[in-house]
Amino acid sequence: MLVVDKDQMIAIDKYAIEELKIPALCLVERAALAVIKNINLDVRKSFAIVVGIGNNGADGLAVARNLLARDFYVDVYIIGNLEKASDEFVLNYEAIKNLTENIYMVDTIADLEFMEENLSNVTTIIEGIFGTGLDRTISGTYAYVISLINRSLKYIISIDVPSGLDSTSGDSWGEIVDCDLIVSMQLMKQGVFERSIYKNKCIIEDIGIPQKAINKILGVINERL
Repeated sequence: MLVVDKDQMIAIDKYAIEELKIPALCLVERAALAVIKNINLDVRKSFAIVVGIGNNGADGLAVARNLLARDFYVDVYIIGNLEKASDEFVLNYEAIKNLTENIYMVDTIADLEFMEENLSNVTTIIEGIFGTGLDRTISGTYAYVISLINRSLKYIISIDVPSGLDSTSGDSWGEIVDCDLIVSMQLMKQGVFERSIYKNKCIIEDIGIPQKAINKILGVINERL
């Protein structure tokens, strides 16, 4: 099994998108379908999708869009400034606005209280708050939302890595989402691999990043060692 750290994964993504011209939106869609593949939709019928505004959040919105297209109940909670959102996030956000009115910005105490109460409507939480690139201590609304998710007693799926986990060291940037399942994209992340509590509930899914990109970046890095 190949295991990559944060910098390697970011470089692989960048090479695939910028040099090999793989559309980032295609990777987002493949990631969303990979998550849905690992949900028992005969049992799980209602979902809260909790996202930040980066491409991990874009994956989450694409999950929401695909579930809404299949007529599942979906609430979407967004943390962060939409003006700073990634292009892929914005495209999926514009799409889901046409499919549901249950989209909630989470910022104020009232928003958090509403979210906590409203989570009782769903069986499953899918979170894409932070992805592989997290490199700062989590505080404020983000920290409270992770705490809220952890005490919800719902089945929780994390996209790529549990939010709050450093994808290289496995250390915490604050509270970590206590998920039941991690659907990790393309390659095992070192921070997940290093901690058996996360490694043992992690599934790796191919999302179409070319092997050429992986070989290029890992080869370059290995030559420097």
